[in-house]
Amino acid sequence: MYLPEHFVETDINEIKRIIKDFPLATLITSSANRLEANHLPFLVDFKNNTPQSLLGHIAIGNPIYQNNKDNEEVLVVYKAEDSYISPNWYPTKKANHKVVPTWNYQSLHFYGKIKFLKDIKSLLKIVGKLTKIYEMQVEESDPWTIKQAPKDFIKEKLSNIVGIQIDITKILAKSKLNQNRDTIDFNSVKTKMLEKNKKSLHNAMSLKSNIKSN
Repeated sequence: MYLPEHFVETDINEIKRIIKDFPLATLITSSANRLEANHLPFLVDFKNNTPQSLLGHIAIGNPIYQNNKDNEEVLVVYKAEDSYISPNWYPTKKANHKVVPTWNYQSLHFYGKIKFLKDIKSLLKIVGKLTKIYEMQVEESDPWTIKQAPKDFIKEKLSNIVGIQIDITKILAKSKLNQNRDTIDFNSVKTKMLEKNKKSLHNAMSLKSNIKSN
């Protein structure tokens, strides 16, 4: 990912927010046969405010499991809200018309080494924790748990999946939010994001406002 210094995201709380608000990541793998892209939610393990690993699961018939081995390098991508940015939204356009369109977005790239988990204990942990997080996130009054389903049924379902653990080796975090524009243009786009109901982008730009005012 091309990452100019002024777009580097260093705020760990913003990184956590992106993962929380946009949890469906894209796992990209490469094998002798092909490139594969799969869309999965992950449990992200933060230690000392640094992402250490990701846990998830795939169907046992998924080509990832068939074509990749433990410790092969993979890439996990999270993408938050995005928007086209019109030059008309820049007040400085009136001065000389030296403006062009762009695109604002936030993304996280986690590079790491994959490992496959097949033991029941690991699978129960992954499915149980993922379920707990997202049952709470959708605000179920009576959250569903694994214990509510028959044991034989769960055992059968677990036999059809494989857990994956990705130990993170490198992180690239990008918030491309017009930080390179004049303050008047930055603030204008921030307001426009709210008008366009791009609330996540508006809030992300609000966090950067102190940078523009310095």
